[in-house]
Amino acid sequence: MFGYIGCAKEQLSEEEQKRYQSIYCGLCRNLKERYGQVERLCLSYDMAFLILLLSSLYEPEEKSGRFRCSVHPLSGKEETGNRFTDYAADMTIILSYYKCRDDWKDEGKHLQRWYAGMLEKKCGELKKQYPRQWKDVAEGTAGLEEVEKKAARDFDRAINCSGKMLSELFVCEEDFWSDSLRTLAYEIGRFIYLMDAAMDYEKDGKKGSYNPLFYMGKKPEEMKEIMEIPLGNAMRIFEKLPLVQDVSLMRHILYGGVWQQYYAKFPGKEQKR
Repeated sequence: MFGYIGCAKEQLSEEEQKRYQSIYCGLCRNLKERYGQVERLCLSYDMAFLILLLSSLYEPEEKSGRFRCSVHPLSGKEETGNRFTDYAADMTIILSYYKCRDDWKDEGKHLQRWYAGMLEKKCGELKKQYPRQWKDVAEGTAGLEEVEKKAARDFDRAINCSGKMLSELFVCEEDFWSDSLRTLAYEIGRFIYLMDAAMDYEKDGKKGSYNPLFYMGKKPEEMKEIMEIPLGNAMRIFEKLPLVQDVSLMRHILYGGVWQQYYAKFPGKEQKR
């Protein structure tokens, strides 16, 4: 249910494309070097956005370099990393662990069960290092499981649980900006849950899986206006943050890039923006 906070690269300037790709590659390399080759599969656009956001707010020292990518061996790649790349990689592992558990429980995916077991071995230290973040992801996941297990009509609770799962992850350290980052992430998490529900509507209907849209009486192509509410709340908070770099790039992601998968599946909605 993650991976929607990305960008349409063809709509970026050449400089923005290069910057975004280097941050994304830096996260991918970090996962490989600190956790392992298989853990690179956990990579998500959401955590690349988190690196951009925290880096713009706190201006950490960055390191860049070129490398040969095993996926694209014929051309060299550039990576950029800083202390928030490490943090985003750690949060990626925590989120992926709970997502794999959820996929196993919901759909009985044996591969996800194996993957969750492998990630669990990596999570022992993370649970100690990030008790606040771990607690919120665990509680948010448990709340989602309870609503979905009962097939409850309380879809608002499910949507809010998704927001809770992400809210603490955007707060690397407690400071003046913590509350703004929490609220920003909470609204993004709520948007992601609704987007995921819209994208999985047909699949969930065939499998008899829980989907909040069934209880909301909405078709996925009717969800854009509803999804714009939490996203709009997130945008307003974003615009108040004293960001110093990559602002145009992040605006593209929040104001347009997040919709690319929705428009691809439901063509015609983009023209009605």
